[in-house]
Amino acid sequence: MKCAKCGADNRERRKFCSRCGGALASSCPKCGAANEPGDDFCGECGTSLALSLAARSEPLSDVDSLRITSKTPSESLDGERKTVTALFADIKGSMELMEGLDPEEARAIVDPALKLMIEAVRHYDGYVVQSTGDGIFALFGAPVAHEDHPQRALYSALRMHEAMRHYGERLRAEKGLNLQLRIGVNIGEVVVRTIQTGTVHAEYSPIGHSTSLAARLQTLATPGSTVISGNMRALVEGYFQLKGLGPTRIKGVSEPIELFEVAGLGPLRTRLQRAAARGLTKFVGREREMDALKHAAEQAQAGHGQIVAVIADPGVGKSRLFYEFKATSQSAWVVLEAISVSHGKASAYLPVLEALSEYFEISRDDDDQKRRERILGKVLGLDRALEDTLPYLYSLLGVADAADSLAQMDPKVRRRRTHEAIKRILLRESLNQPLMLIFEDLHWIDSETQAQLNLLVEAIANARILLLVNYRREYRHEWGSRTDYTQLRLDPLGRENAEEMLCALLGEDNDLIPLKHVIIERTQGIPFFMEEMVQALFEEGVLQRNGVVKLARPISTVKVPPTVQAVLASRIDRLCAAEKELLQTLAVLGREFTLKLVQRVTLKSDDELDVMLAHLQLGEFINEQPAVSEVEYSFKHALTQQVAYNSLLTQRRQFIHEQTAHAIEALYEGQLEDHHGELAHHYLQGSNTVKALRYAQLAAEQAVARGAFSEAASTIMSSGTH
Repeated sequence: MKCAKCGADNRERRKFCSRCGGALASSCPKCGAANEPGDDFCGECGTSLALSLAARSEPLSDVDSLRITSKTPSESLDGERKTVTALFADIKGSMELMEGLDPEEARAIVDPALKLMIEAVRHYDGYVVQSTGDGIFALFGAPVAHEDHPQRALYSALRMHEAMRHYGERLRAEKGLNLQLRIGVNIGEVVVRTIQTGTVHAEYSPIGHSTSLAARLQTLATPGSTVISGNMRALVEGYFQLKGLGPTRIKGVSEPIELFEVAGLGPLRTRLQRAAARGLTKFVGREREMDALKHAAEQAQAGHGQIVAVIADPGVGKSRLFYEFKATSQSAWVVLEAISVSHGKASAYLPVLEALSEYFEISRDDDDQKRRERILGKVLGLDRALEDTLPYLYSLLGVADAADSLAQMDPKVRRRRTHEAIKRILLRESLNQPLMLIFEDLHWIDSETQAQLNLLVEAIANARILLLVNYRREYRHEWGSRTDYTQLRLDPLGRENAEEMLCALLGEDNDLIPLKHVIIERTQGIPFFMEEMVQALFEEGVLQRNGVVKLARPISTVKVPPTVQAVLASRIDRLCAAEKELLQTLAVLGREFTLKLVQRVTLKSDDELDVMLAHLQLGEFINEQPAVSEVEYSFKHALTQQVAYNSLLTQRRQFIHEQTAHAIEALYEGQLEDHHGELAHHYLQGSNTVKALRYAQLAAEQAVARGAFSEAASTIMSSGTH
């Protein structure tokens, strides 16, 4: 039988895939019931169990393949909800271009252009949904979510334009033809699903207004340009230069839409830089960590090189901690920063190049002569004994002809000497003045930067170098046993510090205290999530600032901001298909749930469920709760539960709610009075209004008996307004 996760063939009756370890039990895409391997139809509801596997990724050898991806989608026909960035690109005037040409001649011109477009999408881990003949339709953020999918789409668009510019120049010289792209990009929520179109072929495609709008934007773009919608502006401004095109009426859209043209790269690259541009929130807590950094700095200044690693989950404040420490210490140090980016693993030395460009004062627009002069002047001014490093530095920093002089050298020798050249420069610099090297986000580091970092770690013991690195839990290194190594685990803010931060953001108005408590509870004290949630409340008009911050209207629900949603969805999508499906089911069960309830709803075997729940705990999606009678779990973050819950289609969500209610009735038949509120909630969300009202009435009567009159009224109102 074929594994839904990796596509490998396995013997019948196997429970787990021999290649990837994924569960092989057939789960019904409609009702979720477990079925025996080999079953063609679900034993519970009769739905076909045929899996919809998308075509596997193949090397880019021929553009006849219309859909190319590095990740096989695993969604069933039912699909799921996702926030994605859609990109449409085509060759302007292709019909006029091909008029009078033999079809094979036309193909010889168009196919290389298609390959350039596809390569640009793949470079940033996008997914090519289809070729449109003279263009492509691509998604970023699906099948696998990325926390920066809007930026990836625009980086890809710029890469396409640059590649087409070079290709167009060659075509003009050889054939007198002028090829230019038009690109439209938009972000929004869609339903994505895999549709089996034959015994072998499958289509993975989205449906939703936002993708249709992206296609319209492409037709409005002038040749050589990229047009985006106004709702993307807040997510990408600063990372890219945008030129306003004004409000425009678009067919199929009731109101005019603000459009923007992407004019080029902007000055910002990280979330912290973007936050600094709009004004940083008050820095609270972190006294212990700042003291540890100061102690390490004192050691390094005395000639005992130090490595300090800060480990934390997304949004907790790794980069902000370094930013604040650097601000208090910068005058005594030469500071170089190397920042990894989520799409940077495909680009060798990317963080190192950034740090060296800063060191040699080279800008993106400098020509070869200026680059050569600045590198030469800096190196010879530092120490003439370093002159032999120049060819490697010239080549690495993009000085034309420099690579030619090293072309005949063995690649391994050239790589080793390049690493040594960088190390020697940094060590020599530290003799003049203490050197602070900051490597951010090592979980995204490329292999060449990692090799360079390993070499530096081995070399700094007796140098005046403070090496600061930060990363998420999934990153691994081998420095932990070194005596010059310190690791700091950064935790979310405690309630007192979280309240202090929110007071700085919202002020001291007593009317806002309940809202502050909701924000802290939902975000669990993660600073980035708190900032983004507050920003979203201002943008939605819930909060208004007129001298002081006031609640402009009652708040019914706290939506997950798109920036936070992208971070959490990115983590969820990296689970295997079976574990992701389980997490979505758990999200329906509630913030807290018992093992017995999970077993009853999922119908999975104890062994299979134990393994999957252990993996979710290891990934810190859920935690096991201390309990007297039965095993209980809870979501670590309320927002993770909300993102997983919202990714389910309504029909699937309703079904799981009703199954959960049935399971509670069966498990706690003799003590249902303890579960009236839960049952009312699940039947209400499962659209079983009769049972929802019955249990809501029982829950309200219990609340009245306890004297909880407001709770009783809330229960009745929520069931009556569904």
